[in-house]
Amino acid sequence: MRSASTARALKVAAAGAIAVVGLSWGPTASPAAAEPTPEPTPKSAPELAFGRTAPIDGVRPGSATGVPFSVTNKGDGPATRVALFLTGTQGLSFAEKYSNCVYEEIPAQDEGPAQVTAVCDIEQTLEPGVVYVPEKPLGVTVLDHALYEHLSLDIQADAPVFPDGTQHGGGADPVLRLVAQQPPGDPDAVNGYERLDVAVTAQNTADFALTGADLKGTVGETVTAEVTFTNKGPAWVANDVASPIGVFEVGIPTGTTVTKAPDFCAPVGPDEKPREEAAGASAYRCTTPYGYVDAHTELPYAFRLRIDKAVRNATGKVAFVKGDHRWGTLPFDKNRENNTAAVVVNTTGSGTATGGTSTGGTGGTDTQGTSTQGTSTQSTGPQDDSALADTGSGIIPLIGGAAAALVMSGGFLLASRQPPRRQPRQPSRRHPDRPSS
Repeated sequence: MRSASTARALKVAAAGAIAVVGLSWGPTASPAAAEPTPEPTPKSAPELAFGRTAPIDGVRPGSATGVPFSVTNKGDGPATRVALFLTGTQGLSFAEKYSNCVYEEIPAQDEGPAQVTAVCDIEQTLEPGVVYVPEKPLGVTVLDHALYEHLSLDIQADAPVFPDGTQHGGGADPVLRLVAQQPPGDPDAVNGYERLDVAVTAQNTADFALTGADLKGTVGETVTAEVTFTNKGPAWVANDVASPIGVFEVGIPTGTTVTKAPDFCAPVGPDEKPREEAAGASAYRCTTPYGYVDAHTELPYAFRLRIDKAVRNATGKVAFVKGDHRWGTLPFDKNRENNTAAVVVNTTGSGTATGGTSTGGTGGTDTQGTSTQGTSTQSTGPQDDSALADTGSGIIPLIGGAAAALVMSGGFLLASRQPPRRQPRQPSRRHPDRPSS
């Protein structure tokens, strides 16, 4: 009996041990699989782009013209508030003003010519896939001095330019609104940019003129020949490329040597290419300081000439040459009679004049005419160059054979040195964060 009881106790103990082993070494239950994290839904957003707009040509100065444009919301969300920035060149003004726009006239500054600007607060919703146009084209007036003008438009969706409660200008003026184009426009016919530049060309001219100098001196004397570039108007002219708008060449009279050249003029060799060595150069190529020139602007270029030998009526031709602008010519200049001039040097006193008339070459091709402008007289007595007032003149190597060393800024050119006479330069575009009331 006792042994049977002992056997039962061992069985129970063995069963318990097996159970324990089974709990320790048996297969482990797998936890429930984790649910995948859903990806966040992309937030819808507007994307505004201008449609194509043809240039406007042949506008009579003093008249107004409409500038049409279209804008499409290419995004997948509505634009609930739109800021429209307008910038016009100095030959334009806004023919009509809107009550939801703030206007500013930027005068000519060191950075560039005058401009007109506007910032418009368009408080409406532009739906995706819809082509919008203004209720009527933007009106601009083409001023009397206009020629090659531009109206630039920038548009931004939900731009915090106008805080709530901003007071715009002119409560009685109409409101600039955008409406869906009818019939509906093609939303794919867009430039794909938030910026649009519209060229506005006026039926106008600009008279570019050159004058030379008629000088007298003795052998060994240094005289000053002042050549003048003038835009007699009525239009101002902006270049269509990043180069000066006026390029002309000054021939150096035989028997003279340039001891000091003005800014924006560089010596030209016999192969018509720029050269760094000024000594003995027979011609200099000169440019206007910037890529534009205002109407009724006069720029003097003073050359110091040392008379080395007596040559009767030694003449250097002054003439416009092909430049990096509008096919290299001056299509706006209809008066070609003043496109050439001359620098004439006659010796007096000591020294014997040799030969007959001697003409210094210009090293380039006259693209504007062949007549010679009447010359002005300017001479100085013998004096050392150091006695002259320092005007910062020097030789500036040309870029590409047609431009002085220039630096680009805001789409216009900045000269690396001061011009012969101060000219304004292009200001940077202003997009105010908080327009004035």
